[in-house]
Amino acid sequence: MKRWKNRLRTPHLLGVAVMTLLLGLVAVPTAQAAPAAATAASECTGTWDKITYWAKSPSGRNGGGYARTYWNSSTKRNCVKFWSSPYDGLASHVTLAIFDEGGDYSIDPPKEHPKNYRYFAGPLYTWFDSTGQCISVSGSLVRGGVTYRLDTGPIRCG
Repeated sequence: MKRWKNRLRTPHLLGVAVMTLLLGLVAVPTAQAAPAAATAASECTGTWDKITYWAKSPSGRNGGGYARTYWNSSTKRNCVKFWSSPYDGLASHVTLAIFDEGGDYSIDPPKEHPKNYRYFAGPLYTWFDSTGQCISVSGSLVRGGVTYRLDTGPIRCG
C-alpha cells in the first residue's frame, strides 16, 4: 500500500482526472441494436432540417446509407446520425464524423475504439454552442463490396 501512495502523487492524479474528462467528452461508440425500423433519431434531440443526406457510390449514385442532422435550440448544438439503407445489417464499417467551423469534431466509432458498425453510426453532437456556425458531416460504409461516401460540405449555417 505504501508503494502506491508514493507513486500516485497529485500531478499523476490530476493527469488521470484530465484524461478521464477528455475521454468522457469524446464520442463513445453507440451499441448496435438489433434491426428495427430506422425512423427518427431518438438519440438526437431537436429539429430535423427535413433534408436527407445520401451517401454516394464511386459512380455518384445515391444509396447505401443516409444521414440526418438536428438542431437543438436549448443546448445550441447540432446532432447527426448515419444509417445504412436498407437497414438490414448487410452494410459494414459504418463511420461518421461531424465538424464545426472552429475545427472541433467528433468521430464514431472513435479511432481509439474501432468497431465494425453494420446498422448506424452516431448520434454525434457538436461540442460547443454552434449558433451561427456551419457544420460539415462525412461518413462512409461498405455494402456489397462498394464503398459509399457521405460528404455534405458546409450545412446548417446560421
